Amino acid sequence: MKSLYVHVPFCDHICSYCDFCKVFYKEDWANQYLEALSYEIKDKSIHDDYDTIYIGGGTPSSLSLKQLDTLFKMLEPLSIQVKEYSIEMNPESINEDKIDLLIKYGINRVSIGVQTFHNSLLEKIGRYHTSQQAIECIKMLHAKGIEDINVDLIYGLPSQTIQDIDEDIALINDLQISHLSIYSLILEEHTILKNQDYQPLDDEADAYWYEHINQKLKEIGFMHYEVSNYYRQKPSLHNLVYWHYQDYDGIGISAHSLKNHHRLENTNSLTQYINHHYLKEDVLLSREDELFEKIMMGLRLVDGICIDEINQQFDIDFLKQYQHTIEKYRTLKMLEIKNHYLRTTALGMNYLNTILVDFLDDEI
Repeated sequence: MKSLYVHVPFCDHICSYCDFCKVFYKEDWANQYLEALSYEIKDKSIHDDYDTIYIGGGTPSSLSLKQLDTLFKMLEPLSIQVKEYSIEMNPESINEDKIDLLIKYGINRVSIGVQTFHNSLLEKIGRYHTSQQAIECIKMLHAKGIEDINVDLIYGLPSQTIQDIDEDIALINDLQISHLSIYSLILEEHTILKNQDYQPLDDEADAYWYEHINQKLKEIGFMHYEVSNYYRQKPSLHNLVYWHYQDYDGIGISAHSLKNHHRLENTNSLTQYINHHYLKEDVLLSREDELFEKIMMGLRLVDGICIDEINQQFDIDFLKQYQHTIEKYRTLKMLEIKNHYLRTTALGMNYLNTILVDFLDDEI
């Protein structure tokens, strides 16, 4: 699977919980950025015909119609045989003309940053769209024939209740959403809510909400396939590349690539990027780095890690090398082995970070 990630850093406004690499939208900056993006593609001699392309941000839909056309035209030679072509959009910046442009260039999957369908909560986290705008843009996408729609939701928001989440999930069902990503609110340093000393859910409360959400989604036909992701028809092919720890290309400010045992990280400086100084770091990964990252990403999946595959890839006896950690968490009913896969149980998903720390310690 050949996959490409494209980062568009621009946003019309900054949300109170956001820690992603983003820049306030200005037309001139965006034009310069697109020129620099074209330079990076040519400078890296990127010419692969990708199976998946994912345009993320920031808010890619904050670009004007003309700028989106420029971006899609730039990527057109790379997308001739693309199977899954995704873009992130926000409800307030989606319109009929932009959807028609997506269809023209073969974009067949849209991920919408809804976060919640409750207007009072949207205001508290600095979102600029309303619940009605989110509903209308989803209906517009369906009407135009785009059925592969992901919605992002967040739980643990200030003053949010379990009933609020239940109502959000009911709407997801009514709107015939095919894929859902739902995350617990985690506040990084320098976000607005962090500076306001908002306290997210503690571990016990988070585990309760998570279990409740899983049950509700199961009742309406969603398959849980990764810690925070659920699908009805099919999982995200692009994100599975990350979780299966396969190579991929990334372009744009702050984008990462995984290529031939190297992790490449682009600059997060817009000034440097538009001056064509895009590469920040090129790290040669050790065998130990790759093994741990394979474990870390694989255990995020409900299916878990294929033991035969990891043995072959790293020439190890996986169960023997990590016997201490595996047996510890099997005894605690947090890990299990089934059909030659090691995976977390429903309980173990709540303690994944703790489990991974023990896997890391087992390597040392």
